[in-house]
Amino acid sequence: DPRFYHLDTALSVLDRDEVMYYPAAFSPESREVLAERFPDAIQAEEADAVAFGLNAVSDGLHVVLPEQARGLAAQLAERGFEPIGVDLSELLKAGGSAKCCTLELRPAPAAD
Repeated sequence: DPRFYHLDTALSVLDRDEVMYYPAAFSPESREVLAERFPDAIQAEEADAVAFGLNAVSDGLHVVLPEQARGLAAQLAERGFEPIGVDLSELLKAGGSAKCCTLELRPAPAAD
């Protein structure tokens, strides 16, 4: 689905074992792989996916996502996560959401 032009708009890693994704954004072959590897994944509805609810940030417990993604928030809460809905409507106009507001920092490589 061309509306989901980056992987992080269609799939979000929640913790070491759990993901959430929008099935219609993937080819049939990719959906098979996702179902095999993550049989209990949270599957987003279209309304939550187009609100960029999957462009979320998770620390393994707290999940920051657009407040418009109410269905995903409910599913996350049912699984024991703590969804944090944020008004990202202005960022959504530019095609982004919570994940687009992050910068991943990694430790410097060890010197040889």
